[in-house]
Amino acid sequence: MNSPQLGLDALRDMRGQRRRHRVEAIEWFEALYRVYLAAFMGGGAILFLSSVAGDEQITGQALRDVTAYTPHVVGFIAALVVFIGLRSGANGGPIAVEEAEVRHVLLSPIEHAAVLRHPAIQRLRTFAFAGAIAGGTANQLLGRRITSAGTSLALWALYGAIAGALLASLFVVAALLIHALAIPRWATTSIGVCILAWQSAVTFTGSSIAGPFDFIGSISRWWLNGVHVPDIVAIVVVLLITAVAVSLTGRLSLEALSRRSSLVSQLKFAVTLQDIRTVVLLRRQLSQEHMRVKPWVKVPSLLRRDIVVGRGFRSIAHFPLRRIIRMKLLTMSAAGALVLAYRGTTPAIVVAGLLLFVVGLDAVEPLSQEVDQPDRTDALPVERGLLMTKHLIVPAVVTLPFLFAGVFVAIVLEPAVSTVGYAFLLGIPALLGGVAGASINAVKGAPDPVGGANEALALPPEMSGIGNVIRAAWPPAVAIVSCAPVLALRLSVENNSQVFSNTLRATLGVFMFLTLIAGWVRQRDAIHKWFRNAQQQSKASTRTESI
Repeated sequence: MNSPQLGLDALRDMRGQRRRHRVEAIEWFEALYRVYLAAFMGGGAILFLSSVAGDEQITGQALRDVTAYTPHVVGFIAALVVFIGLRSGANGGPIAVEEAEVRHVLLSPIEHAAVLRHPAIQRLRTFAFAGAIAGGTANQLLGRRITSAGTSLALWALYGAIAGALLASLFVVAALLIHALAIPRWATTSIGVCILAWQSAVTFTGSSIAGPFDFIGSISRWWLNGVHVPDIVAIVVVLLITAVAVSLTGRLSLEALSRRSSLVSQLKFAVTLQDIRTVVLLRRQLSQEHMRVKPWVKVPSLLRRDIVVGRGFRSIAHFPLRRIIRMKLLTMSAAGALVLAYRGTTPAIVVAGLLLFVVGLDAVEPLSQEVDQPDRTDALPVERGLLMTKHLIVPAVVTLPFLFAGVFVAIVLEPAVSTVGYAFLLGIPALLGGVAGASINAVKGAPDPVGGANEALALPPEMSGIGNVIRAAWPPAVAIVSCAPVLALRLSVENNSQVFSNTLRATLGVFMFLTLIAGWVRQRDAIHKWFRNAQQQSKASTRTESI
């Protein structure tokens, strides 16, 4: 037997042995319990969204718009996914093998393609499966609102699953090609911008020219006129390109794989601990995102009078261009989701809230850095609650300019004079809600003022698990609630009763809610101390009564 074949057989045996050890170490009862929870929560979420999304049927002009623009809109999403995939490939993605395989297997006399082909196929399979679930769910939610199509929801879900699997696979394929061909980052960005600009022009200008990814939207729309032969041809082309991308895995950079494997292992550990702050930092390292050496603008002396506020503005002034563009795109996407919620798709406020929460995570960077260095913070002659509250000023101010991008999207989607006023009325609390949710996520990472952070370990597993879920869900829930006034606007328009008054009242309610959150940030330490003292007094009184 020749040496290469011997090495491949050894690699195959080693992976099989590791798989058997991994299976033997699985606690099957715990694994089945996790599957049960995932199926229960996922199925419940889908059923809930299905019932909510089915509250208003799409008919008339709205139905004609859906059938006409679905290929372009889905194609735009696919172009955005490809752009992100191209950037991921330029940064060393998309696969991340374990450190042991990088140091031992890839440095052994075995062909790299034979080692990396399996992880690449695994990544393709994972993304395709996730995309199929997302696409099938989205398409059947749309099918519940279109009764005139005459197609079963099972076929709606099937067509959406095919489109979703293709869309998600394009991310991996684009990243593999860019990484394997070692295309420079500037060229990668140029290619991605050209593709995105082409699809954007087709989507937003109503051009008769087809976009490069319209076929994916056409597949999801097979419920209208059946299967199209050009779409089948496009699927075959995508599969051929996928095969080429997988065949080029032997050209992936070992240095990039080593760096990525280390960061991904840390990222998985941070996700397990629900440490969003660490996840954000590691994600920036994966994408090689660095702060600017020279600030965009010099902070005026008026804003530097307060040390905390001035330091926050200086930090924002060093944001890299890609982070600013990302925040603007996320804000525009959130505005589009709010317009969809206004048109009747109620679950879209969840999408808008989550997008604005991500914007807030970038905006509260000065506050997060303060929390990351508790020793320095506690050494300052300033109460920690006051210091944290001052850090809320900068993100609240710097996110407001992104509001104009969201207003622009709202005007494009709902061209009316009143759209401008309502866009500002709804956009300001929505953006501030994203900042508030991100601030809660940052502040809760500060040290416990009374040193009782580990008391939760003594709680029963059920109570501890519920507490962890609440702590993880509370920050994004704040951002989602802040987007709720759009529902008041929609209901008022449908009932033709006090549109402005009802919307204004809902907006003021959100502002009062956000004021309470700012107060919690200010009095967090005092609240924790009061609560712990109350617990101790209750325990002491219980002991006295028992004696």
